[in-house]
Amino acid sequence: MINLLNKLLKAKRRLRKEWVLCVLIAFNFIVACEGALEEGNPFGPSNSKIVINPSSPQVNKGGTLTFTAFGGTLPVSWSISNTQIGAIDAGTGLFTSNQEAPQVAGTATVTVVDAVGDTDTATIEVLPNPLNIAPGSSAQSGAGTEVFTVTGGSGNGLVATISNNNSSSTYTLPTLAVADPEVTVTFTDPGASGTQTLTITITDAENGDVGAVVLTVSAA
Repeated sequence: MINLLNKLLKAKRRLRKEWVLCVLIAFNFIVACEGALEEGNPFGPSNSKIVINPSSPQVNKGGTLTFTAFGGTLPVSWSISNTQIGAIDAGTGLFTSNQEAPQVAGTATVTVVDAVGDTDTATIEVLPNPLNIAPGSSAQSGAGTEVFTVTGGSGNGLVATISNNNSSSTYTLPTLAVADPEVTVTFTDPGASGTQTLTITITDAENGDVGAVVLTVSAA
């Protein structure tokens, strides 16, 4: 009888140790999984790093460019944040800017994800085309107005800004009136302030194409 009791006690102690061991294993497993999820990888952190090349390219409107992923675990998948400027092939990483109007200039983030969830990002910029603006420059004396006309724009609106090439000048900047395809600049006589050189920048509101002209105003 005593031997039986001793065996039962030993068995109970053994079960208790095994139960504690199971709890510890389960706890460590949960901690490991949480760490892996925090890394964004459900399979646990990988030993390789995925890197996109090129990391910040520029292309002209209508152009293409192929991104390459180095490192990581195949297969990889590609995506882009701004489809207004173009599209990317999810399998090959080939970026194609929009081929038909409106061809929009701008930037987007390109993301690659590998088979175990590792990621990298790059930034691509589609460059604007130059706007045709006439006259390209103008010299005026005293107060008056000058009209700049855009040709070849989308016809869906313009945005215009003006700045003085002399940032310390106290001359009051001219006013701008925009009525696509024209931008009218109304300026005052600079008088004692002397000759003023002004840059007017005009941007197509739809496709981002941009151009700049110079207006020089001298005292009458």
